[in-house]
Amino acid sequence: MASKQSKHQAATGSQSKDGIRKPVRLTILAIIYTLFLAAAIAFHAQEGVQRLMEDPARICIWSLCFLLCLIYYKKRSSYRVAAEHTVLPPLTVILLATGYFPDVAMFLIIVTIITSIINARSLKIGILRAGTTLAPIPLIKILFANTSHVLSIIISQDSVNAAINPYQFQHWLLPLLIMTVAVPIIRLICDIVTFFFAQIPIRKAMHEYSLSHILAMALADLMAIVWIPEILEFANIGSDTATVLSVFMLALIAYSLLLMTVDTMSRLTRSRSALKCIANVSDALPLPNQVPEGTVVRRINRGLTHMRCFVSDAKNLDKRGYSYRYSAPIFTGSRRYYLAMERSIWNRPFTSTDETILLTCGEVLAESLRVNKEVTLLRTESETDTLTGALTYRAFIGHLKSLQTENVHNLVAVVYFGVEHLRTVNEHYGRKIGNAVLRSVGMRLSQLLPGNATLSRVNGAEFAMIVTNVTSTSDVEELATRMRNLAVMPVYTEEGEVSVDVSSSISFSNATDGFSVLLADASAHIYESESSNLPVVDGMTSTLAAQNGSGDYFNASDVLRHAIEDNTISVLYQPIFDVNTKRITSLDTIVRVHDAKGRTLAPYS
Repeated sequence: MASKQSKHQAATGSQSKDGIRKPVRLTILAIIYTLFLAAAIAFHAQEGVQRLMEDPARICIWSLCFLLCLIYYKKRSSYRVAAEHTVLPPLTVILLATGYFPDVAMFLIIVTIITSIINARSLKIGILRAGTTLAPIPLIKILFANTSHVLSIIISQDSVNAAINPYQFQHWLLPLLIMTVAVPIIRLICDIVTFFFAQIPIRKAMHEYSLSHILAMALADLMAIVWIPEILEFANIGSDTATVLSVFMLALIAYSLLLMTVDTMSRLTRSRSALKCIANVSDALPLPNQVPEGTVVRRINRGLTHMRCFVSDAKNLDKRGYSYRYSAPIFTGSRRYYLAMERSIWNRPFTSTDETILLTCGEVLAESLRVNKEVTLLRTESETDTLTGALTYRAFIGHLKSLQTENVHNLVAVVYFGVEHLRTVNEHYGRKIGNAVLRSVGMRLSQLLPGNATLSRVNGAEFAMIVTNVTSTSDVEELATRMRNLAVMPVYTEEGEVSVDVSSSISFSNATDGFSVLLADASAHIYESESSNLPVVDGMTSTLAAQNGSGDYFNASDVLRHAIEDNTISVLYQPIFDVNTKRITSLDTIVRVHDAKGRTLAPYS
C-alpha cells in the first residue's frame, strides 16, 4: 500500500505540504527535459533527414530494429519517475563504432521518447525517463570518438594476432570500462535531480535501488559490447559499415530478447514464491488464538529468499541501507501493527508480487483475528451463565475432562457450594428477589476466586469451584471456609434484607482413581438436581424422563430390577467434612443405577 501511494505521488505530483509546488516543479523539470531532447533532435536533424531522403526503406527498418531493442526495460526503482535499464548504451556504442551515429541519431532519440512514453503511460513521466536514459550519450560519444579506427584493426584478417595490443586497450576496452561505470552514475544523478523536483526524500528513494541488480545489468551490457569484434570475426563480413550495422542490430535484438526472457523467468519465480507464501499461510488455517501474527510471519519467511518478514508497530521504519513494504493496518484490541517486509539495497528490488504477499496475508490475518474474536465471544456466551456470570455445567464438565487428559498427576480439588432455602426465598419474595440473591452469592464467591480456579453454576442453586495445582488440602479447605462465610452474609434487596445459608463440600482427585471420583461427583450433583424437578408420589420419584429426547418414560422399579440382575449398580462414598474441626464426620452413600440405554436413575429415587 505504501509503495502504491509513493508511486502515485511521484507520477502525478500529488499535493505536498504547500499543495501546489510539487506538480509545478515536476512540470518545470519535464519542460527542461523536453527542451534538451528537442535540441538533440535538431542537432542531428539535417543528417537524419538527408539519410531518410536517400534510403527511406533502410531507415524505417533500422527504426523498427531500434524499437525492438528498446522494448525491453527493467525498473531500477519502485518510483515511477526513476529511470529504467534498457539496451541503449550498447546500441549507442554500436552506432558510434560503425560510424552511422550521425545519420540515425535523430531516429534513435525519437524511438526512445516514444517507447518511454508508452511504457510510462504518461507524457510527463515518459519525457523524464527518456531524458534520463539519453543523458549518457554525449559521454559515450566522447569516449568512442576514434572507435572506428580500432574497429578496422579488429576485423582485419591480417591483424587477428594483433587484436590485443595497447592501442586496442586504450581506444576500446578502457572506454568500455569507463562507460560501464559512468552510465549508471549519470542516470543516478538524473534520478536524484528528478526526486528533488518531485519532492521525494532522497535517502528513502536511494533505498529503493538494488545495487546488485544495477551492477549485474552493467556487467551484462559490457559483455555484450566486448563480444562485438568476436561476432564480426565469426561472421567474416569485412568492414562494410552497412553490413556491420545490420549484424550488430540482429545481435542486439537477440540480446534484448534474452534479457526479456531472463526477466520474465525471474518474475515467474517471484510469483511462484508469492503463491508459496500465501499457500503456507493458508495451510496454517485456522490460525491459533495466541500470537497468530507469529505464525503468518514464519510461514511467509519459508517462501521468501533475500527478504525478511516481521511484525512492526510503526510504518515509518528507516534503517540505514534497508527498504520496507507494509501491509494494511491490523487491529487487535487497542494495538495496531503491520506486517513489514525488509530487504537491503544489495538484494533484489521489491516487485508487485511482494506487495501481493503482504496484502493477501495481511487480509488473512485480519480476517482470522475477527473470526477468532467472534468465536471466542460466542464460546464465552455459550459457556457463561447469564444470571450469575459463572461458567455453565457443560463448561465445568469440559474443564474436568480436559484436566484429565492434560495431566493425570495434577492434584485437583472441586468445591461445591449449595445455596440452601433458595426455593423458600422464591416462594416468599418472588423469583426476582431469588435471582438477585443467587446473583449476589455468585459475585461474592467470584471475589475470592484465586487465579488457578474457575467457578461454575452446575445447577439451579449450586456452584462448583475447580482448583488446579493444589499444593495443600488445608489451603483449599481454608479458602472454601472464607468463600462460604462471605456468601452467607445478608443480601440487601428492594424487599429488605434476605439471608440464605450456603453449604460446602470438597472432593480431591487421587493417584489411584485420578479424576474418576471428581467426574462421578459432578454427575451425581447434576442428576440429583434434575431428579428434584420430577413428579413425586409418596415421597419417592415414580418415573424418570428419558435423556435421549424421545419423550418416553420408564418405571424406576423396572430399571432397578434390571440393574440388580445385570450388576450395573455402583456405590459412591462421599465424605462429609466438619469445617470447624477439619475432620470427616460421616460418609454419604450414593447409589448410581444405569439402565441398558445408559440412562441414570436419580440417586435417591
